[in-house]
Amino acid sequence: MLFNESMSLGEKFVNSIAITILGMLVVFSVLIIISYSLDLLRILFSKESEKKNTPDGIKPVTQSAAVAATNDEDDTDLLVIITAAIAAETESSADGIIVRSITPILQKNNMWATAGRQQQMLERL
Repeated sequence: MLFNESMSLGEKFVNSIAITILGMLVVFSVLIIISYSLDLLRILFSKESEKKNTPDGIKPVTQSAAVAATNDEDDTDLLVIITAAIAAETESSADGIIVRSITPILQKNNMWATAGRQQQMLERL
């Protein structure tokens, strides 16, 4: 036993601190083992799934490569559409409008949810 009746209060305190540290070491070592085993499983199963999905000699097209291939055509169409929308909104000609940059805004909510909220706000006015 770690605790006896004949032990002083200081000895009991030191033994209890030692038990606490030993318990923490066991918990953290088990967590580290679990972490490494999960990383190993992720590596093993991700390699197999990539090999099964791709045919021999053909690399999958990433999204950035697909966007880069059609980027020039989409940019001109997008610029024309944005310029026409700005001209229609301001009720002026599109000759004086120059679109210098296009920055997409990430939408957090669904489009239908946003439209519903706008409709509810307009009904309150």
